[in-house]
Amino acid sequence: MRINRYGWAGAALSLGLGSCNETIQTYDGETGVYFAMLQSGSSEDNPRYDTSSSVPFALTHGATDSLFQLRVKIIGRVADYPRSFSYRVIAEESTAEEGADYTLPDAPCEVPAGEVYGYIPIHFYRQASLDGQERTLTLELQANENFSLPLTSWLPVNGTETVGTDVIRHTVTVSDKYVRLDGWSDMFYGTYSDKKIKLMCSVFGLTLADFLPDALSYVERKVLGQNFRRYLDAEAAAGRTVYEDYLDAEGNPVRMESGSDSAKQ
Repeated sequence: MRINRYGWAGAALSLGLGSCNETIQTYDGETGVYFAMLQSGSSEDNPRYDTSSSVPFALTHGATDSLFQLRVKIIGRVADYPRSFSYRVIAEESTAEEGADYTLPDAPCEVPAGEVYGYIPIHFYRQASLDGQERTLTLELQANENFSLPLTSWLPVNGTETVGTDVIRHTVTVSDKYVRLDGWSDMFYGTYSDKKIKLMCSVFGLTLADFLPDALSYVERKVLGQNFRRYLDAEAAAGRTVYEDYLDAEGNPVRMESGSDSAKQ
C-alpha cells in the first residue's frame, strides 16, 4: 500500500513513520532525544525536520479516528534494553481538548532495545464540532533519567539554512476541512477556494485525496480543468452562474472560473 506525503494509508487513516534500525553518530557525554518528523521530500540520508504535522480527516470518507505516530530519535548510544522518554503538553499553545479531540498513551513511551527511534502514539477523534475547523496539539520533550536534551535545534548537514529547526517542540494540527494541497493546479483549476474544491469534488465524484501531489497526472489535471470550465460555462448559459463566497474590491460578486490553461486544447 502506498503511503502518501501525509503518512496515511487506507480508510483507517493511520499516520506516522515506520520503525527501523540504523547506525547513528555517537556524541561524547550526554545521551539525548529529539523530535524527528521528516519534511516532505526529505530523506534519512540528509534529513530536514518539520516542527509541525497534520492529521487531515477530510482526506478520507468515514474515518472517525486516527492514530498518529509522533517520532523521536536518540542521540548517543543504542542500548540493549528499552528506555522511556518524557514529554508534556504545552497547554497555552494547544487548542485541542484532551479526552475529546485526542488521547495520549497511559503507559510511558519508550525507545525499544536496539532501536534509535521511539514513538508517541496519539489517538485523534473526528468530532462533529471539528467540521470545517482545525485544532492544534503542541508537545515538548523533557529530560529524564534516560535522556537529556542536548540538541534543541537542527541544521541540515548539506543545507544553506542559518536558523535551526526546533526539535524539542512539535505541533500536530487535526482538521476536518478542505485545504489547498500541493496537487492543486492554478493553471488548470484557477485560484483555490474551499467552495471551488468542494464543487469539483461533488460534480466529478472526487475527494480531497485527488488533489495530493501524485494523485493525478499532468494530462488528468488538464482534462479535469477543461471539464470544469465546460461545467461552469454550461451553468452560466442556463442562468445559474456560479459565484465564489467572497466579493471583489468593489464589493461585487466574483464569478467562479477555472484556470487560464483549461481553455487550451
